Order: sequence, then structure tokens, then C-alpha cells
Amino acid sequence: MNSWIVTEVTGSVSEGITENVIRSKDKVAENKEKNFVSCVVYLHNEGKEVKEFLAKICGVMQEHFEKFEIVCVNDGCVDDTVEQVGAFLADEKEKPVVSMIHLSYYQGVESAMNAGRDLAVGDFLFEFDRCELDFDPSLILQVYHRALEGYDVVAAAPKYDVSLTSRLFYLVYNWGSRYGGKIRQERFRLISRRAINRVNQMNTYVPYRKAMYMNCGLKTDTICYDNKEMVKKHHNREERGNRNTLAVDTLIIFTDVLEKLSLTVSVILFGALMVMFGYLVYSIFSKVRPVEGWLSIMALMSFGFFMMSVMLTLILKYLSVLLNMGFRRQRYVIEGVEKLT
Repeated sequence: MNSWIVTEVTGSVSEGITENVIRSKDKVAENKEKNFVSCVVYLHNEGKEVKEFLAKICGVMQEHFEKFEIVCVNDGCVDDTVEQVGAFLADEKEKPVVSMIHLSYYQGVESAMNAGRDLAVGDFLFEFDRCELDFDPSLILQVYHRALEGYDVVAAAPKYDVSLTSRLFYLVYNWGSRYGGKIRQERFRLISRRAINRVNQMNTYVPYRKAMYMNCGLKTDTICYDNKEMVKKHHNREERGNRNTLAVDTLIIFTDVLEKLSLTVSVILFGALMVMFGYLVYSIFSKVRPVEGWLSIMALMSFGFFMMSVMLTLILKYLSVLLNMGFRRQRYVIEGVEKLT
């Protein structure tokens, strides 16, 4: 009789605790964001940083989002990056949804991130171009909340660790840009599904994502954060060479820098031609007599260089149109896609 009473009481207490646990879990789930979020992470020899980086990113995602996925892009890693991703998943109690895209060979950050973006299915997409945590993880949620205010593209930009060459590139790009959007160095960005669809409609291949996002016609914003205490030098020669090539291509495709320079040279040479013509008229009605033949030769040379610069301006404009028409095909090669969890 007594044992039956104890059992009944114990059972009711146990059920009460279980109900409280379920209610608390439901309450936590209610507070989480309902949007499906994808995180695309670029990997190229990130064996030392990738485990800590994924742990921080997944921590934020698990705490604040009901559903999310991690899409890692292996861009020809030759170190233990892929193994470290597996080690991270082995240590996780709550296994996140992680996919790994293996590119056939090293193809650079832009092509790799294009591949990751095409595989991701989230309502919002985080793009992490490198495994560098020089920001507080709470910045991820800050960027997300900023997007919910009506911005389709929100970037997080560091105030420090911007090289002189990068500053020069952005200065030249913003000066010659044919669009209104200004760009700067970014650590990561959040793009809505609407912005992704808009960019895909503009061009099948995205040669420089940052420029395409900022000039897609939708609302964009940039959050600058102070990273002075957390700066980490994280560059390699292979990536630097790829970015140099990308910088040249970007200036040609998205800006009028070459055309403006050529037009400036044309104006200068036209001014020199006018000066020579004015001096020729002056010498006819004055007592000053220049060296015989010098004036005509200089006038002819000025006129010749002026016409050459005009022709160069027209050729550059024509080539820019051809280049824009040429970027109509996808330019990454995938070896395979692996579902890790």
C-alpha cells in the first residue's frame, strides 16, 4: 500500500518535471528566429582557425535560430582543414546541418563562394570569406536584425587591418564606379533571398559579389566595428595573387576608370593642341620666329596623340561592353558535395 503511494507520488513529480522541461524548451524555441539561415564559409588552408571559427558561428546560430545550415566550400585545401571540420562535428553534442563542397582545384574566393551560394537554401545567407574572428559573435545577430529593418544586403566592415593596396583599390573603384553604391573591405555580409535572386537575374556568373550586391538596386547598409584589439594577420601569397587579378578584372568590368583616364589624357592632349595652334597664330602676326619646322611638327604630333587617345577611349568602351556580355557562364568546377551531418 505504502509502496504504491510512493510510486504514484514519484511518478507525478517526474511527470511534472518533464512537463516543465518541455515547456521551458518550447519557450526557448518560441524566442528563436523563424527564418531559415544559411552560412557559407570559405575554406582554403584554414586548419588552425576553422574549428574555433565554426564553434563560434554555430553557437550563435543554435542560440538564436530555429533552423540553419552550414555550407563549407573546400577550395583546394592541402592542409588538415577538412579533418578539422570533422573534428569539430565530432565534439558537438547537437549536430548542426553541415555540407562540404569540394572544388576540383583552387579557384579563388569568388568562384568558391558562388558555388556555396548556389547550394544554400536559406531565407537569409551569411557569407564568411575567411575564418577570421576579429569581431564579437554578437555582431552576427546585429547584422541580422539590421536586415530585418528592410535592408537586403548588410555588411560588417572592420575599421582596422585594411592594407594600403586595398584602400587604394576601393578609392579608385568608388571614383570610377558607374553605379551609386560605394564599397569597402568587409569581413562578412548577410544577403536576403530576394537580393540573391536579383543578382542571379542580372548575371548568371557573379565575378565580384560585393559589387553586384551593392549595385543590385535594393537597400544596402554597412555596419563598421572596432577590431583594433582583435586584429589578426591572415593572408597568403596564393590568395593575394588571386585578389590582385580580381581587382584588375573588377575595375574593368564594374567601373569606367580606364575610360575616364583615357578621356582625361584626350582632354590634356586637346589642350596642348590648342596651345600649339594659338602659338602658331601668334607667331604669324608677331616678330617672333620659332625654329623652322618645329611648330608644324609639334602641332602634328599633338593632333596625332589626341586622335590616338580618342580612339583608345572608344576601344575601351567597346571592350567593356563585350566583357559585360561575356560574363554569362558559370565559372567554378565542383568535384563533389558531401553531406557531413
